[in-house]
Amino acid sequence: MAKKSLIEWIESPPREVLYTLLLIILSIPLIKPLGLPIPVSARTIEFHHYIETLPDGAYVMVSLGYGVSSQPAFEPFVVATFHDLFKRNVKVVVETTGSDGPIVYKSAIAKANPDSYGKKYGEDYVFLGYVPGGETAMKALAEDIHAAVPADYYGTPIEQIPMLKNIHGATDFTLVICFTSAGDTAVGWIRQWVTSYNVPYLSCVLTMMMPTIEPYYPVQVKALVGADRGGEMEFLVGHPGPGLKKADSFSLSHMVLMAIIIVANIAYFSLKAQKKEV
Repeated sequence: MAKKSLIEWIESPPREVLYTLLLIILSIPLIKPLGLPIPVSARTIEFHHYIETLPDGAYVMVSLGYGVSSQPAFEPFVVATFHDLFKRNVKVVVETTGSDGPIVYKSAIAKANPDSYGKKYGEDYVFLGYVPGGETAMKALAEDIHAAVPADYYGTPIEQIPMLKNIHGATDFTLVICFTSAGDTAVGWIRQWVTSYNVPYLSCVLTMMMPTIEPYYPVQVKALVGADRGGEMEFLVGHPGPGLKKADSFSLSHMVLMAIIIVANIAYFSLKAQKKEV
């Protein structure tokens, strides 16, 4: 059997070579994100811009309404949002609506590292822990945080936490942000905090839930994004993470595939020209 010429080999390279090349290309950004420019959706920009415009001293309620099963989907966006909040002079109160919420909180807050921004627990941010009751708990928090949650997740009485001494309910908050995989949780904050107290609300949900919450945007929900936009948020705040790593991998693999297609086409037409000459 005659050996293939270089041009013939380029026109139709072995699958193993292509798969190995793609595996290497996909692995590079996963080890170290490249921060390649990516198109950022208007919804993500809107979400980020609302946080950017928070006044100094504003209080923000962050609700983590997802569990460990949805952690890979939400965590990139949550961590990027924490970075966005901690770089500003605002106070952050975090609570969870699921029993495994403390697990996802600890993971996200460790990655955001508030200490690197000079933030102190109890003075700049606080974690209330799992507040059971669903929408009933949201209503209780809106009416009187001290009555709804007598102590934070670590057992410190609310009255002893400096940043919460004069904070009592929804009327003291400038913004509420909810990350959730449950439609009733996303809508619950609208009923209990937006409709009742007119608190501006940002929502991040699973992409498949977007049609459910879409009717509330942009009146009750000021910014609505899908959790799959985490890479975009990481890009905007300048902290590459898992979301941007995935985006880098996709971008780089598409660039390589385009290059392979172009080179293969050049080889094909070169061979065609050679056969005509013969």
